[in-house]
This record gives sequence, structure tokens and C-alpha cells, in this order.
Amino acid sequence: MLNRLSLDQLLLLTGGAWLSAVLLVATAIATRSLIGLEEAALTSRAEAVAKLVSRELVDPMLTGNRVAMFDILRRTTGGVDELRYLCVVDKHGQVVADTFPGGCPRALCDLFRIAADQPVRFRTDQGPMLDVAEPVLSRDLGTVHVGFSRSGLVLAVRRLQMRLGAVFVLAAVLLLAGTRVVAKRIALPLHVLEQQISRFPDEAPENQPEEVSGTREVDALARGFAGMKRRLSLLERERAATQHRMIHAERLASLGQLAAGLAHEIHNPLDGMQECVRYLQADPQRSDRAAKYYPMLHSGLERIAQTMRGMLTFARSGQDSSMEPCNVQDMMKSLALLVDAQFGERRVHFTWSEEGCGVCQCARQPMTQALLNLVLNAAQAVEGSPAPEVSVCTHCDTEWVYFFVDDNGQGVPSELRTDIFKPFFSTKPIGKGTGLGLSVSRDLVRAMGGDLFLDPAPSPLGGARFVIQLPKVTDTENRDGRRKDENSHRRR
Repeated sequence: MLNRLSLDQLLLLTGGAWLSAVLLVATAIATRSLIGLEEAALTSRAEAVAKLVSRELVDPMLTGNRVAMFDILRRTTGGVDELRYLCVVDKHGQVVADTFPGGCPRALCDLFRIAADQPVRFRTDQGPMLDVAEPVLSRDLGTVHVGFSRSGLVLAVRRLQMRLGAVFVLAAVLLLAGTRVVAKRIALPLHVLEQQISRFPDEAPENQPEEVSGTREVDALARGFAGMKRRLSLLERERAATQHRMIHAERLASLGQLAAGLAHEIHNPLDGMQECVRYLQADPQRSDRAAKYYPMLHSGLERIAQTMRGMLTFARSGQDSSMEPCNVQDMMKSLALLVDAQFGERRVHFTWSEEGCGVCQCARQPMTQALLNLVLNAAQAVEGSPAPEVSVCTHCDTEWVYFFVDDNGQGVPSELRTDIFKPFFSTKPIGKGTGLGLSVSRDLVRAMGGDLFLDPAPSPLGGARFVIQLPKVTDTENRDGRRKDENSHRRR
């Protein structure tokens, strides 16, 4: 049943029940206390009147002066508002004087005999009454009965109940107003939050307002939901980026297979052409023109062969990515060969230098791919410069080997430094880049236990400096690795 009620209805129902219970208990306690106090006060006044009358009746009763008795009773009755009757009974139980116009009623006389000297409460046509008895001269002469009306007590109780009723009505109004306030502070924000939750899968989080004002608990719930939306949105973007990256990787793999096939098909006739050129160069009867152009032809064919070998190398880059000690100098020479094959005709000045670096721990082909990506990006960054220059150098300490790729381009703006490694982020024109080069390269380097980052300090050439950091292999580790390789070759 509770799940069918709204929050304000539940609060109103619960608050009304508690308010009713509290007011009922308060009414009962207050009424009981008031009745007790009023009864005690009325009894005290009745006893005081009875004692006063009993002292005045001593002489008239001793002398049997009934006229004096009636005169005392009438005089006393006129001076007290609550007093309804006075009745004098002798020691034999006979009424000798009273203030009733038609005499003391028989029922009241019977009540006097039954109650003896105890206060008696009873009801008549005139309303509720209280009878108090007081002996005259130690009951030797008789007893005087004083009757007080209890109507004032009943009216006081009714007035109290009316006041409590007014308090109940006021409390109910305040409860209703408080319920509305609580509903506005809790139920309304919860309703807004519920609408946001229901629209979340279909509506982007940035299009939903996150400001939901309410109590501290509601604010905490709203902040938690906003954080959940941001995390889910981030996870969704990462999932989409991963999916795009996988698709791009599959395309690169397909292109690699195609490049391998093309390189293989070109390599076979290229070998024949090179053999023919060498044969023609060895002919002693060649003409002067042939002697001039055969070396140029041989050089061009050799460059084509180097390019094909580079394509075959990168086509196999995903086939062998095992970690091994790699000579830094050999890697730099291989990288320079690939770069010269692509930029031989362009006017970009490349500088290569190694500063005493020995061996690093990496996967050779992925590492070469990451370095080549950085060099290609640097070469594209200096396009249009008066004197384009790219520098690739290495440095090492006791634990790490560093590869620095510097250029003299415009550098990376400070507002883009945190975005350049995000998947599919690119500042190049559409069709010029996929935005995956730096992201994929950093993932490759981190998979080897290293890191790729943009140096916050400017490049010595004035542009950007990208750094690859890889674990260094000590001489002891390098010797142990060579022994393992030799042992494995011997077993084979």
C-alpha cells in the first residue's frame, strides 16, 4: 500500500497519525489533571462552607430553634454561587432543616444514609452535584450536608477540550503547510531527478541540467547521479574510441598485408633489374653515356629496394612483438633508413645522434613504428618553414633510455597539450590524419614498460619535443640475454 502513496501523502498520513496520537494523549492527560484540580478545589470550598455552617448550627440545634436554623441556611445559600442546597440531619437521620422549596427529596435522604460522611458525586436534573457532610458537635447533634454544583467543572473541561481542538486544527494546518514545504524540498527535486534518469539513455548528459536543489540527502543523490552520468558518458566515449581504434587497426593490418604482397611482387622483378644493371655495368664495351647513367640507374633501383624492404619490415610489425634487448644504435640506423626513403626528395634537414646509449628493453618493430610516427609528425609540423629541421637524438641514465624528437615548427599550443594524446584528436585537415598516431604510439610504448610524453619545456630547436622513455638493459642483463640466445640456438 505504501508504494502507491506519494511522498507528500505519506508524510501527511504519518504526520497526521502522530499528531492525532500526541493530541489525544495530551487531551487525556490535561483533562484528567484539570478534573483532579477542580474537584479538589470544589471539595475544599464545600468542606469550608460545611464547617462554617456546622459551627453556627450548634446553638440552634441545642435549643431546638428551627427558625434560627432556616435563617442560617438561607443566609449561607445566598452568599456562595456554586452552593445549591444545605440540609441538616439530626443524629437519628431525620431532616430537621433544608433549603429545598418542597422539602428534601427522598432519594437524597437515602443517599445521606448510604454515604455517611464521605463526599458523594451524583447527577440531578440541575446537572452534576457534589455532596459534602460535616458533623455538628462531633455528630452528637447531627450532620450538615452541603451540595455544590459541578457544572463549572464540566464547563472548564469543555473549554479545555475546545482549546485543545483549536490547537489540533492549528497543528493540522501547520502540518499541511510543512508537508507542502517538505514535498517542495524533497519530492519535487526527486521528481526532477527521476525525469533525468528516465531520459538519460536517450538524451546526452550535457543536455540535461544537473542543478537539483533540495535537502542534503537529495543534493548528495543528485551529485552522485551526475557523477554516474559523467562516468558512463566517459566509458561510452572510450568504448566508441576503442571500437574505432580496433576498426582502424584492422584496416592497418589489411593495408600491411597488401603492402607485403606488393613489396614481394615488386621485389622479385626488381632483383632481376638490378642484376641486369650490374651485368651491363661490367660490360667493357659500354658507351660513355651508359657508363654515366648505369650508376644512376643502379642507385635508383637500390633506393626502391630499400623502400620495399622497409615496407616488408612494417608489414611484419604485428607478427613479432616480443620484448628483447635492442641496440639503440641499430634502431637509429634502421629508422634513418626508413626516413631517408620517404623524405629523400624533400628539403627537411634530419639530424641523428646517439649519446653513448647501449641497449634498451623493447619490442623492436612496435618501437620503430612509434619512433617513425613521431618523426613523420615532426616533419609535417615543419612544412612551410624557411629552414625545416628535425632532430632525433638519444640519451640514457642508470635506469632509462630516452629518445628525443625535436623540430623547429610552431610547437603545441598550451590549450592542446592535454588533448593531443586522445584517440581521434587531430589538428590536421580532414583527410590528412586519423588522430590515432600519438595515441597508438603511446599505447605501444606503455605496453613495453615505458612512456611517451610531450616535454613541457620548449625544444632546443624552438618547436615541440616529444620524448620516448624505455627501460635500460644493464651490461649484466645484456650478457645473460646473449647466453640464453646462444643456448637456445645450440638446442635447435
